[in-house]
Amino acid sequence: MTATINDIRSFWDDRARQFGSKARATLNESPLRRLEIRTMIGQIAACRPRRVLDVGCGNGFSTKQFAARFPEIEFFGVDYSEEMIRHAGDDGPDNCRFMVADVLKPQTLPKGTFDLIITQRCLQNIPDYSLQKQAIENLRKLLSSPGKLLLMECSKNGVRQLNKVRLALGRETIGNIQPWHNRFFLDGRMVRCYGAKIIHFSSTYMFLVKVVHPRLAKIALVLPPVGRFGYDKLYVID
Repeated sequence: MTATINDIRSFWDDRARQFGSKARATLNESPLRRLEIRTMIGQIAACRPRRVLDVGCGNGFSTKQFAARFPEIEFFGVDYSEEMIRHAGDDGPDNCRFMVADVLKPQTLPKGTFDLIITQRCLQNIPDYSLQKQAIENLRKLLSSPGKLLLMECSKNGVRQLNKVRLALGRETIGNIQPWHNRFFLDGRMVRCYGAKIIHFSSTYMFLVKVVHPRLAKIALVLPPVGRFGYDKLYVID
């Protein structure tokens, strides 16, 4: 299936109607969602920004947690799904605001610059690399100097690696890791084009849960990441 931007937006509108303000609106795998949020909190703490733009914030589930954890930081959550933003509502911390905006339409994004811009599985929902590249450039223009992009996105290289290991262990590959509405990143391209540093924050979780057994999720969450495994990665662009 060849996805269009409108198809993908409709998909997320439907998810918002189905799950409202729940975490599952943007990811069914709740342990991995917790790992993503915990990792991003650590990155925000290390960067010590004043203004943060959360692009593709969905229903604001994680944005509100970031804002509550860092009351001294101003957070802006944006998403192109009006339904998602509607469910983000007005019940977040005072230092957190939400608005409908499209990363491919820079005129819709908040004004001013940001010390830190973050995504969590957002840009992979853009169905063509040329448009993903445009989105990244639009975000870079919003960065203060110095500023940083933290793109928590999925890797096509990581999917191949995971299934290669499963086959080597005599197990079937996992299909549909990349859903119809996603276009995962290529690691080499991100390094070559943007000088991205790749943080393999989900490596231990991915090996234990996706290769060994799903019931190891609780254990995986308390163990540090080891190695360069898995497809959920953090691309850091200065």
